[in-house]
Amino acid sequence: LIGLTRAGGGGMRGTPQPAPSMPSPGFGEEQLSEILHDAIFTTCVMCSVMVPVIALERARRVDKKAVSYAMAACCSFAMTVAGFWNTVPALLDSGLDPRALLRETRTDSFLCTFFGAYCVLDLAIGSVVYPQYVDLLTGWVHHIAYLGLMWYLHNHHVQGGFGIFLIEELPTFLLALGNVSKPWRTNVLFGGSFFVTRLCWHGYMLSQFWQLRTLIAQPLYVPIGVTMLLHMHWFYGYARQQLRRMNQARKKKVD
Repeated sequence: LIGLTRAGGGGMRGTPQPAPSMPSPGFGEEQLSEILHDAIFTTCVMCSVMVPVIALERARRVDKKAVSYAMAACCSFAMTVAGFWNTVPALLDSGLDPRALLRETRTDSFLCTFFGAYCVLDLAIGSVVYPQYVDLLTGWVHHIAYLGLMWYLHNHHVQGGFGIFLIEELPTFLLALGNVSKPWRTNVLFGGSFFVTRLCWHGYMLSQFWQLRTLIAQPLYVPIGVTMLLHMHWFYGYARQQLRRMNQARKKKVD
């Protein structure tokens, strides 16, 4: 456990715990080398996905919208699997204490770099190949904000904090699948997974980080709270859309 608590902090159940030694913020040569290697690996993976997808679009086998969601499907699938495999067991072992995940391991560092590199590639490739699908809020603002967050986690050596929320990529994966291929679209499963992961799970973790705000050295409850507001905004839009579709379907039956 690295850099988790301030001196004099206590545990989740009020048991006094000494503050562990915390690496100074900053990037060492070895860390920068690892980030570079991970970014190059991510670029190779994403290009291996995009090259055949773009070729299919050129051959008119898939549409531009499917191309725009191909990388998102790949990234969100990897993040979801990593969340259930790497994060959930560690959280359960700790009694859902988020401080157990505020750590720096090779896997946590890779996941942060993988997601950050995906954000850069999505904006770079999207600006050229599918600019009409790079939205201002969910594209530019979202990706640049998360790039800043990945830098912060790397800089403060608490990359594991990102892993706590990786299971929230499940609805992104389902959404991407539905846009890559319409037969794979399932609005109910998407909405249900969004509610469970991005509202319930995210809200619970926000409450945990807020309660521990005097014990955790980094004010991580701030970005968690901001993203919670964004999730509520998105779910409100989804709910309105579903209600509108239900009303339209009901009117058609009456007619």
